[in-house]
Amino acid sequence: MKHLSTDLHRMIEEGYINAVKHPESDLWIYNYTPKTQYEKYWNDLTLACRGRVLDKDLNKIAVPFKKFFNWEEHQIDGMPNIPNEPFEVFEKMDGSLGILYWLHDKPMICTRKSFESPQALLASDWLHTRYKDSIKHLQKGKTYLFEIIYPENKIVVDYGSKTELFLLGIIDNKSEKDLPLENIGFPIVNRFDGIKDIQQLKALNTPNSEGFVLKFQSGFRVKVKFQEYFRLHTLITQFSNVSIWENLKSGKPFDNFLEQVPDEFYNWVKSIKADLEAQYLAIESESKRAFKTFDTRKEAALYFQEQNHPNVLFSMLDNKDYSEQIWKIIRPSFEKPYRDEFAG
Repeated sequence: MKHLSTDLHRMIEEGYINAVKHPESDLWIYNYTPKTQYEKYWNDLTLACRGRVLDKDLNKIAVPFKKFFNWEEHQIDGMPNIPNEPFEVFEKMDGSLGILYWLHDKPMICTRKSFESPQALLASDWLHTRYKDSIKHLQKGKTYLFEIIYPENKIVVDYGSKTELFLLGIIDNKSEKDLPLENIGFPIVNRFDGIKDIQQLKALNTPNSEGFVLKFQSGFRVKVKFQEYFRLHTLITQFSNVSIWENLKSGKPFDNFLEQVPDEFYNWVKSIKADLEAQYLAIESESKRAFKTFDTRKEAALYFQEQNHPNVLFSMLDNKDYSEQIWKIIRPSFEKPYRDEFAG
């Protein structure tokens, strides 16, 4: 416990795990941060903190699925090998993950980052209204995981008027092992029997569908997403290389920007950010090397006009912030994100 507490505290301090306290109790949600995804800082703790709920003594209250990755990511050096085991194929649903936890002997639902998100509050209300007869089947010591689907929560896939809690998984809190899905009064995520060839799955590209989740015998999970889903996701994504430029220009924390970025596009964002920062540094360094002082402003002006970035040099001469000048110079032409072959 002490070792866990030390490591957890360190990763929170370093910005790799975020902790959110329940407003009315000593329960906490622990979730990996955009920084973790961006730096690919994956270890046992960051993988496990995907909406994990613990009490103040770090006892397990809810144990969701560990972070799992797209099929392509496992082809990268350093990533675990996909096990050579039998697997089940489930629909990859396109809503919000709902995590059932117990509060004062009452079952409630949170999402990965919040006890009070609109999805969490709505799903908790459903538990005690439309699914009230199913509550008697819920057992403490198990974590029930749901996909929260309703029209206002649409991401890409259109589920029409469906308003449901789809049961995705049941985890034993003590062993953290997957348990068989049970018919306990909730609709259950679709399972596809008979398809055992992964390349066949990848090629299906079913319209209005995100893809599949492969659950291996050992509990190892892998996402297989359709290219059409990525195409549509790109079309509706409200960020671009210009919005990355605007964030860097403003000096706002980049983690706040990453909160809005689907993890499939992190490699693209990283590339754009690195390129803009390199351009900025190059112009700044060149201007510092070129900068000189003169007896008169006229002499300085004649010299500055012969250099590549006179406006930057004038700002330096006047002891003004020259960053605005550099950011204007490197403003990119608009480009929407694309998914790298091995994107997160």
